[in-house]
Amino acid sequence: MLEAAEASLKALNKNDITEVKAMKRPPVGVLLVIEAMCIVNNVKPHKLPGKLPGEKILDYWTPGSQMLADPVHFLYTMEHFRKEDITEEMINKLKDYIENPNFEPAKVLQVSKACHSLCLWVHAMYNYYFVNKKVTPKMVALAKAEEILVETEKTLAVAMARLREVEEGIEKLQDQLREKEAKKADLERQKQLCEERMARAVRLIVGLSDEQKRWIIMVDDIKVSLKNAIGDILLSSGAIAYLTPFTDTYRQELLAIWYNALGDDVPHTQGSKPVLILGNQMEIRNWHIDGLPRDALSVENAVLVMNSNRWPLFIDPQAQANKWIRNMYKPIGLVIAKITDKNLLRIIEICVRVGKPCLIENVGTELEAALDPILTRSLFKHAGQSSIKIGENIVPYNFDFRLYLTTRLSNPHYTPEIAVKVLIVNFALTVSGLVDQMLSLVTIKERPDLEQERNMLIVSSAEMKRDLKAIEHRILHRLAISKESIIDDIDLILNLEASKAKSEEIKVE
Repeated sequence: MLEAAEASLKALNKNDITEVKAMKRPPVGVLLVIEAMCIVNNVKPHKLPGKLPGEKILDYWTPGSQMLADPVHFLYTMEHFRKEDITEEMINKLKDYIENPNFEPAKVLQVSKACHSLCLWVHAMYNYYFVNKKVTPKMVALAKAEEILVETEKTLAVAMARLREVEEGIEKLQDQLREKEAKKADLERQKQLCEERMARAVRLIVGLSDEQKRWIIMVDDIKVSLKNAIGDILLSSGAIAYLTPFTDTYRQELLAIWYNALGDDVPHTQGSKPVLILGNQMEIRNWHIDGLPRDALSVENAVLVMNSNRWPLFIDPQAQANKWIRNMYKPIGLVIAKITDKNLLRIIEICVRVGKPCLIENVGTELEAALDPILTRSLFKHAGQSSIKIGENIVPYNFDFRLYLTTRLSNPHYTPEIAVKVLIVNFALTVSGLVDQMLSLVTIKERPDLEQERNMLIVSSAEMKRDLKAIEHRILHRLAISKESIIDDIDLILNLEASKAKSEEIKVE
């Protein structure tokens, strides 16, 4: 309402005011508006004598007209009127006008546009007074509250600044605490590491000191073996090349002659035999399980056969070698053929191609020339792989292929040409061999516990030696690849301890 009245007031111009001022006989509504404007602007009325003695009539029109004499000034005064200057006395005087029906803006509009705007403005000022009267205490309280707020905010700002200083101090202290705690943790870690290193060093020293003697003995044995390797290899090579066709007695005589020939000029292990140099006790035990006779001659034959590059031809009148080969290769599919089979070459071709062992039985004193490429291992490269010619066919050679030949002839005579192609092995039973086999069978029957203990000792010893060798290889590997202190190499220390424990087990066994 106030804004509408002020807008209506601003819409007036000096002509509107001049028009009101020029009225000679102003209507009631105009008079009421001018009187109200005089009250608001604190313009005193003229007091005229009334009809009765002592009666005074208040004349607002004359001073009101003078107030409107300068329309521009009047309008400026109204536009910049301070609403706060309205007093209770003015309100009391205006109350009668406000309640007067003739002072309604709608009625005033009927007689004067300018007075209508002024009437609206007076009504607005009247209402504003009461509104302002209620709002002023609240405004005062608001101002006071704002002053308190400002002071509080200043105090809060000071407190916040102090809080920030304290928090920054706390943060610095926490940083220092974290730094000290990290340093403490690092020192504790270093202490723990030192203690662990000391403990590992003790374990390492104990392990090395206990193993030192065994290693010294082992190194000495290796040096001796290395020194004697030339003579031992020479004897073993000679045994493979020349001993197998002969009986046990003649073999012993030949070895004695060879030992004398070597003398002191060629280092060799005194009393060494091909079985000791080339044989493996675990492997020999497995051969016995597969049916290899237990006499020394049979064992020596098996060791020499397995270390030869020539395919063996067994002189086997008692079929002992035949039985051993059959049992040994049965799990992997041994193929058995006879020398008289018409499809012999086809059988051998299949075995060569897929890598199967083949046993040819009942060989006579002559061998077919078609077998020569196989017996001499005449390999050549064909299509980028090793191949062999069997008959008219070129067959890819599988290096898992094995060939064994047996004859039931007790004393066959083979030509030198055949002797250089195959390894002739005398597997005929001798008197000494029969004695050894009989003693072994009697022992097995009478004292099976001793035979069982012997087998267990062979297996246990072989397994422990294999484990010990694997551990020693791991120790050497760790020493070779270790870039840090060996004290920090836990795996090395564990291997040393395992090596010590394993060597102690071997000593006990």
